[in-house]
Amino acid sequence: MKCMNLVYKNADDLMKIRDDLKGYLPGNILIQVFCGISDMDTVNRLRSLLCTLFAGSAVVGASSAGEILNANVIEKSIVISFTAFEKTRVVSALVTQNDYLKAGGKDMGTALNDNKPKAVIVFGCGLKDGNYVNALPFLKALNGKLDDVVIAGGQAGGYHEHASQVFVFTEQDLTEHGFAAAALSGPNLCVNTAYNLSWMPIGKKMAITHVKGRRLYSIDHKSVKEIYLQYLGIEAQPSSLYLMNHFPLMIERRRMHVTNPVLSVNPDGSFNVLERFYAGEQVRFSYCDAGLQEEGAKRMGRKLAGYEPEAFFVYSCESRKTVFEDDIVVDMTAIENCPSSAGFFTFGEYYTDRNKVPRFLQQTMTVLALSESETCKIFDEEEDFTEKVELTETNLRRFRLLKAMSHLVSSTTRELELKNRQLEKLANKDGLTGLFNRRFFDDTLAHRMKEHSRSGAPLSLILIDVDFFKQFNDHYGHVAGDDCLRRISNLLQKQMNRSSDMAFRYGGEEFSCILPATAHPGALQKAETIRAGVEDLAIPHKTSQVAGFVTVSLGVITLTDNRDISLQEFADACDQLLYEAKHGGRNRLQGKNLSSHEA
Repeated sequence: MKCMNLVYKNADDLMKIRDDLKGYLPGNILIQVFCGISDMDTVNRLRSLLCTLFAGSAVVGASSAGEILNANVIEKSIVISFTAFEKTRVVSALVTQNDYLKAGGKDMGTALNDNKPKAVIVFGCGLKDGNYVNALPFLKALNGKLDDVVIAGGQAGGYHEHASQVFVFTEQDLTEHGFAAAALSGPNLCVNTAYNLSWMPIGKKMAITHVKGRRLYSIDHKSVKEIYLQYLGIEAQPSSLYLMNHFPLMIERRRMHVTNPVLSVNPDGSFNVLERFYAGEQVRFSYCDAGLQEEGAKRMGRKLAGYEPEAFFVYSCESRKTVFEDDIVVDMTAIENCPSSAGFFTFGEYYTDRNKVPRFLQQTMTVLALSESETCKIFDEEEDFTEKVELTETNLRRFRLLKAMSHLVSSTTRELELKNRQLEKLANKDGLTGLFNRRFFDDTLAHRMKEHSRSGAPLSLILIDVDFFKQFNDHYGHVAGDDCLRRISNLLQKQMNRSSDMAFRYGGEEFSCILPATAHPGALQKAETIRAGVEDLAIPHKTSQVAGFVTVSLGVITLTDNRDISLQEFADACDQLLYEAKHGGRNRLQGKNLSSHEA
């Protein structure tokens, strides 16, 4: 394998490269072009020249938001990378639309599948009518057409003054609304990928509570605008995007932490984000500085150097470059000792994890490493280098400070979350008996009734009243009365055999049990077990009019067949059954099965 990279100046540069590559088959040559120049006439002339000088070779190119050449970041130039393989065949393909992403991915896969590629480099037009395109459906469809393939590359980028003018091309044509790809197939080709995020999660975990597509409305039931103001002190507005994306929301998906930058702030306070969230997902804020960045670069460099690839292609994020500014050069230390490297800054990175699952990443530096050498090995994406990373003294101090601050924030957050869980638990419990309280009963019954309406599974409720408890208190005193209630509560708790079964102190000497997915015969059996169990406690009760020990009366009701009934009507119906049990002699139960067939 032979790799040659250059900043394009004129045709003489290309003719020298052509002479150096004469010994290689045209179909074994990959030409990547990273264009920091938006003049379309210049780009088309270059594309035509490449097709003439390197006829039969695969060309794949994209507009860029910054170019990378041999571990150096340069701007507003054209970097061309030539890779000549000994036994690897290279084929290009072009899809000229990004309206129907799944169809486009399938078409691309069909065009490239004949050669059974090991790797596919893809460049996509990441903008459509001023909006960012999430290419993940395209990547998944492409992956579905190709077996065991590594997909790498990214969205075509652009400088701020030309950010809306993005394009990709092959030797066949150029498009501002599609995807260009080069497939690599060879028996000796060794393909590796690596990525460097280096963002550190900070603060508490928060839940996505309202989202539509890629428009995020609320987190933890607060508007995202409120969340940024509350935790970061940032007034969310279009002019704040630069600062907001220093603290992107981070989420863990398929064992990878990824960030999701904010693209725009809407007048209603909602945010447009690059990749969609889903309701219920857990997110945290994240942050990175030069110390973390350097640690990540060093780890990536050690990982890459240990397997001796022959060529490195870097696809890094324009947002990462914007956030780090001049410190973006720190990222390049990961490849400074590599033999040959080229790449560009993208509007989103295409990456394949170790399970061969395609990912669409943001604010990440990704690397595709290639070799035809027999000594090259496939490395494990999750490999961890635990040795101490050598940081510069300045960045070491900054890193230690950030790590200490992050540890303080995380530790404090964990303590507060634990306290909140404890307080929430206490707020739902009755102080005397330890059972759940009446407020939590109302919430739980409402939730279970909604479940019943959806599933149609039976729902049973038991109300329990201690017989002649006022007389018990008057005779034995309130201390004995409290002890009596605690003993009955312990019995009830032991009878809740399933995690979904719950016992509550309903009020005073009244208790209740909610039994989801329990038919009426089962509820009656449970109620009888409770009644007999209270008898077996043999708590003396000389002033009872039904026995010489404490007894209980019970009302049992079951909802079946999706009967339309309100929570209050359901509870009142059970209370009526309890009333009938008490007036029917006490120390007994009265039950009823409600169904849609009843009037």
